Amino acid sequence: MKKILILVLFNINLVLYANEPIYTDAKVAIQMIGKNNTVFISTEKMKNIIRGSRTINISSLFSSSILGKMPCSPLYSCPMEVEKQLSKFGIKRDDFLVLYDNSFGVYASTLYTLLESLGHQNMTILNGGVESILKIDPNQKLYDKYMNEITNLTKKEESSIKDIQKKLDILKPHLLIQKQSLKLSKSVKKDSYQIKKGNLNFLLSVNGLKELVSRVEAGDKNITIVDSCPMVDIVGDRYGSYEVGVTPFSWKKLIEVGENKIKSKEELNTLFKSFPKERQYALYCMENSNKALFMMTVMRYIGFNKIKAFTGNWSVWTRDKVLEADSIKKADKIYIKEK
Repeated sequence: MKKILILVLFNINLVLYANEPIYTDAKVAIQMIGKNNTVFISTEKMKNIIRGSRTINISSLFSSSILGKMPCSPLYSCPMEVEKQLSKFGIKRDDFLVLYDNSFGVYASTLYTLLESLGHQNMTILNGGVESILKIDPNQKLYDKYMNEITNLTKKEESSIKDIQKKLDILKPHLLIQKQSLKLSKSVKKDSYQIKKGNLNFLLSVNGLKELVSRVEAGDKNITIVDSCPMVDIVGDRYGSYEVGVTPFSWKKLIEVGENKIKSKEELNTLFKSFPKERQYALYCMENSNKALFMMTVMRYIGFNKIKAFTGNWSVWTRDKVLEADSIKKADKIYIKEK
């Protein structure tokens, strides 16, 4: 008797809202795969990606060069470059974007805040990335079961091997996690993505950060400067001393090591229980902006609204103020105004 292979298909209607939460878990995200006007974006190069994903390497969108220059501060990359990248991957302004990475959401949160600052509203971050989808994809479980069976067979059982291989071949196109192709799918058509006036409320330029530091030094107790990459994370030494108003708080406290995701809301609220939500927070990282942007995104997720992240690194922080002022004028004049 021939065995019939039954594929598990998803047929769930999902309504997407513009005010989706910043983070989404796999059980919700799995329903979005393959939906019209929904695009999954991997923010770093991976061997395996979610089916149909585009890959945008976030490192190519960093604003500061090796010399510490930020040509379109406080943005990460000049909007024209972002438009070019998004158009290349056929992404439209009204697409719902699901962002993910293999780095606890650090890179995904960077792209999230970049796109938000440039006016894209409909998007979310997949908490847990590829691994979270692998764990709950029923077709993947069946595929792994057959792979285990075929591994335990010998060459003498050739007919059984062929039967199982047929099942694997049927299952493979339906797996939610697939190997990344170096070429764009032929179904992906280039589009003309146009940036409109965005939201810069959560970003800090060099001058913006220096202004807040000056206010703290002048005695303003309603501002806390947070170092999201304390020296212990970078050089393996003690924190060292900090000026009044600066709090060392490592981004590593926010993640579930081994699970590629952030901690639960309950755990995060406990971690930040000594941080009054009515205060104003400025986050920075001397290594690069990713960690500060990641921490800012997580804090917003649990209800912090008076919060900004510095988009540069230590090199940018020590640059000449004149160059920074010129770059801000350039960005304001050319890109930020409504088209």
